Amino acid sequence: MVMRKPALLLRRLFHDKRGLSAVTVAVSMPVLFGVAGLGVDTGLWYAMKRQNQSAADAAALSAAYEVIGGNTNVTTNLTPAASEAATRNNYGGTTPVVTYPYSDAIVASGVKVTLSQTQNAWFSSWFPAFPTFTIANQAVAAVSNLPPACMLALNPTANDTINVAGNPTINAPTCTIVSDSDSSSAFHVQGSATINAATLITPGQISHTGAAYTINLSYPAQTGANFVPDPYASTLTHANFLTNGLSTASPCTSSTAGGITTYTNPGSYNPGCVIAGGLSIKNSTVDLSPGTYWLTGDLNLQSGSGATLECTTCTNGGAGVTVILTAPPGGGTVGTMSLASNAVLNLNAPAATSCSNCSFAGMVLIQDSNGLPAADHLPNPDTVSAQANATETLSGLVYFPQAAVTFQGTPAATGPQCLVLVANTVAMQGNPGFATSGCSGIGLNNLPIVKTVYLAE
Repeated sequence: MVMRKPALLLRRLFHDKRGLSAVTVAVSMPVLFGVAGLGVDTGLWYAMKRQNQSAADAAALSAAYEVIGGNTNVTTNLTPAASEAATRNNYGGTTPVVTYPYSDAIVASGVKVTLSQTQNAWFSSWFPAFPTFTIANQAVAAVSNLPPACMLALNPTANDTINVAGNPTINAPTCTIVSDSDSSSAFHVQGSATINAATLITPGQISHTGAAYTINLSYPAQTGANFVPDPYASTLTHANFLTNGLSTASPCTSSTAGGITTYTNPGSYNPGCVIAGGLSIKNSTVDLSPGTYWLTGDLNLQSGSGATLECTTCTNGGAGVTVILTAPPGGGTVGTMSLASNAVLNLNAPAATSCSNCSFAGMVLIQDSNGLPAADHLPNPDTVSAQANATETLSGLVYFPQAAVTFQGTPAATGPQCLVLVANTVAMQGNPGFATSGCSGIGLNNLPIVKTVYLAE
């Protein structure tokens, strides 16, 4: 009997299940804590990844805006811009990795930014496999071109840099209109004016007076956008003009009567000559031959029964005329242009295919404004005016980068459609029209290009 008690106790102990749950819980607790911690950490990592994605998006866009501003060095331009944007969006990882230029199956040209941030495994550190976790994000901002600009107002600060007042209708449906001003009224529209354009671009804002105006755009207008540089500032210079004909040009044949300069049989003298003192026309027609003409004075089509400047032997897309307003030899004031009521200006630029050496292919009216020597200067204030009822039919580049231009011209009715205006400020009247579709056909290839940025990936 006594000998059986130990065996009985062992049997009872072996079958005793009291406290088993406590043992099971004790054994399972590290696993339960680890799984729960992993869940908490995963939530934190996911939240951080979402936050860092916003930072990556902002960094890619910021770097892409540097690209369209002409700052394309990865080390000195793009990486600092991406870092600053990411930091502002609460990114705390390593320096962003910027890839430019970047392209893939979706993006033809863009900027890729990769962010990497290492996080400790706070609650899931029960698992030795998760001491740290790396959160990686990337974003791609595409850089693409909008339709080329057919009107570019260069003044960086003026109010009403492009002013559309009254009831004009601007027709530029296939091209962009740009005001480089950062003013709150960089574009100003009032009255019953209508603008038909691909889009409007400005670092400033669009203002309006009244509510009768209409703006029809193919792409949304962009305010607060990047400055668009003048693509001709480094080529249409006084030095360039001297090299390409001004220094060797001879005077045109002319006579003066009653204060009005008349060019005798204009079709007979050789293009490339200097019209000394400018050209003033009243109650008559001046019919130019194809070629380049240098005006050392104003181009003035006066009031009266009509004043016409044309080239009847020119054809849009073929032979044409370039008129360049400059200063007289030895120094002086660069000429400007005015069109009075009933004036008719009907000129087209020479196409590159119309001559063996067309230095000014695609250019119809140019003011010598860039890199003037100390002896030369522009009138102050410099204005280019076209009164109501004046007719401007022009094809090619009209370039008055320092002038306040009042414009109501249109492209030629037939032939390549190209009319591009670059001025300091622009006021519109009548029903002006612009186009760029035919510019390459006449040799005007260096159009103002407007780039845009969007988040692609």
